[in-house]
Amino acid sequence: MYPLFESLCIQDGRVMNSNWHEKRFQKAYFKYFGESSQFNLISEINIPKEFKKGNVKLRILYGEKGRKIEFDFYNPIKINTIRLVYTSELKYSLKLRNRENLNKLFDQRGNCDDVIIVRDGQITDSSYANLIFFNGREWITPKKPLLEGTCRARLLDNGKIKTANLGINELKTFKGFKLINAMRDMDQEIIPMDRIVY
Repeated sequence: MYPLFESLCIQDGRVMNSNWHEKRFQKAYFKYFGESSQFNLISEINIPKEFKKGNVKLRILYGEKGRKIEFDFYNPIKINTIRLVYTSELKYSLKLRNRENLNKLFDQRGNCDDVIIVRDGQITDSSYANLIFFNGREWITPKKPLLEGTCRARLLDNGKIKTANLGINELKTFKGFKLINAMRDMDQEIIPMDRIVY
């Protein structure tokens, strides 16, 4: 009934960067259903009183005819270590609720907190976030992520990050990295490169 979803950040009762999510929703809806949506993703969302303070994750499940709204308090995962895992087949260009193939890769993390997915020799994403890498001068994100995230799109549009093809050999040229998504913006702590397990 609701094959796709969007995750948005609510900070102290305010929905953040909703225009970027609306834009991706319209694009994904058309790609999946072959027509334009007859409803807006974000319109007329009433935030319950208990979710008007702090950092809240708004999850909107949607299908051809409508949407379902869920709220939850957000607890960020701390990345102590992150493992490189490899695939040649994985496609995840739409934010689908069926994450079976992603979960199979995540299950290969061993005792690490997350995975960095390497597809056909190219660095893509973690299991739930886009990646940005710092070379001492600028922030670089993989040119071909699995999923084009809304935070990534906004940072590219604002000129805060740049794209490049990144293979495993390029990783040694960086000083640190961050995981970014709707809930994790660029203002978080940098993760040292030695947290990556090869």
